[in-house]
Amino acid sequence: MDVFEGKSWISGQGLVNTCIGVDEGKITAVKKILKGDNHTKFEGIILPSAFDMHVHFRDPGYPHKEDWKTGSECAAAGGVTAVVDMPNTNPFTSDLETFNDKVSTASSKSVVDFGVGVNVEKDLTEQTWFDTIPAAFWKLYPYGISSAEYFSYAKEVLDKTSKPLVIHGEHPDHMHNEPLNELSDHTQNRLIAEPECLASMPSSPYLHVAHLSTLEGLNRMPKLASSEVCPHHLLLNLDNCHSLDCKVDPPLRTKKDNSGLYDAFREGKIPILSSDHAPHTIEEKRSDNPPSGLPGVETMIPLMLNEVSEGRLELSRLVNAMSEAPAERLGLDRGRISEGMPADLIMIDMKNSKPIDLDKLHSKSNWTPFEDWPAIFPSQVYRRGELIAESGEIRQEGGGQNLF
Repeated sequence: MDVFEGKSWISGQGLVNTCIGVDEGKITAVKKILKGDNHTKFEGIILPSAFDMHVHFRDPGYPHKEDWKTGSECAAAGGVTAVVDMPNTNPFTSDLETFNDKVSTASSKSVVDFGVGVNVEKDLTEQTWFDTIPAAFWKLYPYGISSAEYFSYAKEVLDKTSKPLVIHGEHPDHMHNEPLNELSDHTQNRLIAEPECLASMPSSPYLHVAHLSTLEGLNRMPKLASSEVCPHHLLLNLDNCHSLDCKVDPPLRTKKDNSGLYDAFREGKIPILSSDHAPHTIEEKRSDNPPSGLPGVETMIPLMLNEVSEGRLELSRLVNAMSEAPAERLGLDRGRISEGMPADLIMIDMKNSKPIDLDKLHSKSNWTPFEDWPAIFPSQVYRRGELIAESGEIRQEGGGQNLF
């Protein structure tokens, strides 16, 4: 048995000086004193690692942007040991064959554990595999379909699903594509798309709203639905991020939206933190028609740990949002330091805040909107008891498993 000793985050108790016993990838004991074959004492704090239920690792189809190897290395270096990949790859993950192909690819390349989302298309609920495919969730996009189809598909799946339906919450009728001269033009094109969408969605405990971006959208959330928010919708806005590099769907908004969403996140009204890691190369972002999306899985937890360090966020809220809440939402028993849980741990020195250095990040996109922002990266990251990243260096190849 391996033993990790230090001030550890124990759900319901907070930071407690304790020993964590780990055997065959599981936490087997959490006690004041433990003896084991290998005993490691940490001077900082030990937290459960993060679970990011919203990433785009671009594999298959767009390996020049990212693939399962580089995307998962980003995750590992940033303290994330499990992710769920979205289905808008090429081909879309929309049937049993494309699903199994992606799981096979991830199993051969990913450093972190994973799940895979399946795209909602016409007649999804009529497929013979609808009730049996081991997907993390269904994902519904508002692109390329009418609003009637969009809301019809949502209702149909919600009526028949036993797993979450994750929606990109923008109304197809209010997503305009007028030419962009500056970043605020993109925001103007999508000004009311989010609140109009959420106001029209049925209320269901199976509904999950991805990447909330507006205070008005928050106010129109269907009562029974859950939601998530990304660091860029908490920290970036049209005043501090002017470049078209920062074009993202849904768009960046105002300081008022940042403030309203952050207050809701602090209070747990938005329970889940996700990255919406959606990398494109800097050449693509600076083309005449820049695609939407930002890299973020590597910087998500370091940025928010710095928010804790600066006193703007409680550590308990961050741990819940990054570890406990996403696991609970997807029906997985993980995200806590307790007996029987996967030994997914990160070691943190809360005094070690440093500017984000682009040269030390792992994404193929090779840029970040958060360059030079203060952040606290984990010193060690353990996936099922194995050291997979240390001081930003990847220590394992592959080994990720499908969680579903």
